[in-house]
Amino acid sequence: NASCFNGSGPVFLCVGGEGPALAANVLVASEHCNDMVELAPAAGALTLALEHRYYGLSVPDRVAGETPRERLRFLSTEQAIADLAAFHEAMRREFSLPNETKWVAFGGSYPGLLAGMARLKLPHLFHAAVSSSAPWKAQVDMRVYNDLVGRALSLESVGGSSECLALVADGHAEIKKELDAGRYEALATAFDFCDPEALADRATQRDWAGYGVIEVPAQENDPAAVGPAANIEQICAALREAPGDPVTRLANVSRLQNGRCLDATGSISLAALGGDALSWPWQVCTEYGFFQTCELDSECPFARGYVTLHDEMAYCDTLFNFSAADVADFVAFTNDLYGADRPAATRVYFANGDVDPWSGLGVLVSPDGNRSEIVLQVRGSSHHFWTHPQDTISQPTVRAAKKAIQDQVLRWLRHD
Repeated sequence: NASCFNGSGPVFLCVGGEGPALAANVLVASEHCNDMVELAPAAGALTLALEHRYYGLSVPDRVAGETPRERLRFLSTEQAIADLAAFHEAMRREFSLPNETKWVAFGGSYPGLLAGMARLKLPHLFHAAVSSSAPWKAQVDMRVYNDLVGRALSLESVGGSSECLALVADGHAEIKKELDAGRYEALATAFDFCDPEALADRATQRDWAGYGVIEVPAQENDPAAVGPAANIEQICAALREAPGDPVTRLANVSRLQNGRCLDATGSISLAALGGDALSWPWQVCTEYGFFQTCELDSECPFARGYVTLHDEMAYCDTLFNFSAADVADFVAFTNDLYGADRPAATRVYFANGDVDPWSGLGVLVSPDGNRSEIVLQVRGSSHHFWTHPQDTISQPTVRAAKKAIQDQVLRWLRHD
């Protein structure tokens, strides 16, 4: 989008990631990089976006007889960073940009990680970066994710409380006790399963109770959401106001959220899906881990012990023939290569929301004392909400975070 470009301004690049195909509105109004889009007029910036290889429409055609491992062998963060360098050169030529043009990379989540890595690994090409809600530390057993889902239920800034967390955790503990004892009929009735025998299946028990019998949207919590039990405040209010024991209260919230009987039909095999369905699982197995577990000795608010590391990473073997030891080695290499949560970069802004479960692997302490690696913890925010369009943001803390980021980028652009 060159509508704001004054011919001598900077280039703002929205980095694509593991999401769906980038649409044209990514440079007008979207959840991806609107902190960048809204800053472009003040900076006189040319705004660009680059889709990640093997995602969206950038997926190679299938070759008959090719295994997933063969097909995905050129998908990696290193290759994606190289693509950023190639794109930089291509756009420099297309728009006849002077060599001294300053580029700033933006992104949220994994694209936020790539944006920061562009500055880390290509400092001669990228002047600065905004790395929003980025999980810089690769980790095999990401138990911190569900630990922080539990913590989110207790945060008063989003309507949570210690009572709310206790109701969810105690209710799940009682549900697990009943399931382990083979007493599932009353639970199937209370939670309105379409098939009253669904919970006789151990895999269904795991998927239902291990991942949470209610939806706790810590990653996507929107205080302005409309609907029954649609955010943490509404969930906690429903739990607090409902009569009965914790299990009965959870059943009430489940019915509010679903509005119909629960379908326990099995999920589709990843191997059977086309397009980019295997792309993120490949990167998880070969680079990052990020297996979100609910272990017995964790602080997960759901049925602990049902979602184990062994089960979560099993597809690395079945799909790609990688052992657990292989995955551990890959994850360790990723941290060695990029610095984990202590990257040695300059002019990178690390912003995280304190409600966001991904923040547990983010850069929360500035490696250089906030001199050029700036850290911001956004109170009450979930996953990079400050990258959303301004008119969709209801929280003052999130609006302030966006302004702080934009002001810092403008300061960096004034520096050589």
